[in-house]
Amino acid sequence: MPGFAPGYPVNDKFEATTDLWRISQHCFADEIRAEMTLPDKVQLCDITLREGRQLPGVSLTRDQVLRIADKLAETGVSMVQMHHDDPQEMAEVKKRHPHMLIDALVHPTAVLNPELAKPEVDLNYDYGADYASLCFSFSEHQMCLFESMAGARITIEEAIERAMGSVAYARAKAGPDRKVGCLIQDCTRIPIDQLAEVCGNLVEAGADMIRLDDINGMAIYRVYTYVVREMKRHLPGTEIALHTHNDVGMAAAALYAGLEGGADIIDACVNGLGERAHIACFAEVASVIQLYYGIDCGIKLEKLTELSQLVAETMPWPMPDTMPFVGRTAFSHLVEVHYCVPPTEEGFWSYLCMKPEIFGNTQHNLLGHYSGPWAVRAKANELGLSITDGNEPAVISKLREKIQAVRRQITDDEFREIVAAAD
Repeated sequence: MPGFAPGYPVNDKFEATTDLWRISQHCFADEIRAEMTLPDKVQLCDITLREGRQLPGVSLTRDQVLRIADKLAETGVSMVQMHHDDPQEMAEVKKRHPHMLIDALVHPTAVLNPELAKPEVDLNYDYGADYASLCFSFSEHQMCLFESMAGARITIEEAIERAMGSVAYARAKAGPDRKVGCLIQDCTRIPIDQLAEVCGNLVEAGADMIRLDDINGMAIYRVYTYVVREMKRHLPGTEIALHTHNDVGMAAAALYAGLEGGADIIDACVNGLGERAHIACFAEVASVIQLYYGIDCGIKLEKLTELSQLVAETMPWPMPDTMPFVGRTAFSHLVEVHYCVPPTEEGFWSYLCMKPEIFGNTQHNLLGHYSGPWAVRAKANELGLSITDGNEPAVISKLREKIQAVRRQITDDEFREIVAAAD
């Protein structure tokens, strides 16, 4: 099939209909695409080993970190964000995967004090980081942070001056082969001219990458297109990254909007893990960018389900069955009308737009309160069971009684018992 290699599909031919997906043709309409400023290629930065660990009860051993890193590399991830809490983790990941870029976060309590920032910058680069990302806040809504971050009440102008000092030091330490990143918190509540000026100063001081961080879902999705596009205009040649949170349910939409503004780097986390309401889910973002936008992220989509399952087991943090693309029931039906379609290729596409095997997932026949004869027959066929027409009402009745009693998806063995009891 054009534009497809097994395990690594990229819809670079902008095909709405293939044997693996059938999506809306409007995704590729000229009048839609004309509104976008899409980059030729996108760098996905997985932040599971940093943001994904900011959850109650999550504490990973170094071996667990390396196991996740190995699976990320196997999936095609070429950039990860880490923290220097255990710098040896970075060193080990870099040793095992030398081509994987490591973006190391420098704690915001240090960056506005260049003397405190220096040892953290040194630590990150000395232990294998390709980027040292210094966290800053220049929003008037976060002025209260300056006192704790800088040790004194300072103005935004003073904060910028101190930030430039920290960036200049990082630039000197990085040398020609490594990069300096700057993460700008609360980016959508800073006036655009002020944001451009601040970021311009940081680039002048030596920053190679500006990460726009909307820490709390502050804006509608179109704002991210605007902010990213403006930063690309004001800072030509500078990498623009985008980091969003799902506090208002728009983390992924915000990332796609930023992509349409030309973002070079997109942050996402396996299973969408992160602070508060989490962030955008890596499997969703990677799949949509490669199949709906047709942009190469280098991700082997067929590995995504394995990756999500590994992280869910390792953290441990629940992975919803309904998670798009990789959840257990992501491609499975329950309501009766979904089973009324013929068991043909065309019937399959009536209520689905992707084949589950793209993502290493499978389809299941589910049963619930609204299941009727069509669903029951499908489940019976799946399990190699025979139900006579005369027994179908009894099976359906007993099925509903069982579901009402247990209030969960019944197991295959329970369904077998129901069928046997109806004979």
